Amino acid sequence: MDENIQYINFSVGEQFFALRIDEVQEIIRMVPVTTVPFGSPEIRGFTSLYGKVVSVVSLRVLLGMPDQEDTSATRIIVVPYKDGFVPLIVDTVDSVVTYERFEKPAEEHKRFMSGVFNEIGYGEDHTAGILNLEALLGSLTHS
Repeated sequence: MDENIQYINFSVGEQFFALRIDEVQEIIRMVPVTTVPFGSPEIRGFTSLYGKVVSVVSLRVLLGMPDQEDTSATRIIVVPYKDGFVPLIVDTVDSVVTYERFEKPAEEHKRFMSGVFNEIGYGEDHTAGILNLEALLGSLTHS
């Protein structure tokens, strides 16, 4: 991995994750979402984005965590996917960082992570998983 690439650092539950900055279209505050009964649990609902109606995905549920109420810190990270965009709901967006130490993800995380960063200087060691968007979003039943 290139050590000069910047990453968006964010949290989902108690875990930290990162996406390459060139994989992020924009970061926005939470928007109203129209829910659909009996839909896939990871699809929170639908909203209008860039003049199109798109599925809004709960990254918590997609990663196997229970969904939770939105807070003032809840953000949507909009990522390009296929011929459109997917809004991903995350708990917080922390910062833009450049990580220097990379490791392979644990076996149970290889299906949706391409690596792990360990960063010293957050008061204690800080680990963030690099999400593999293709693998993660490819598991969606709707896009």
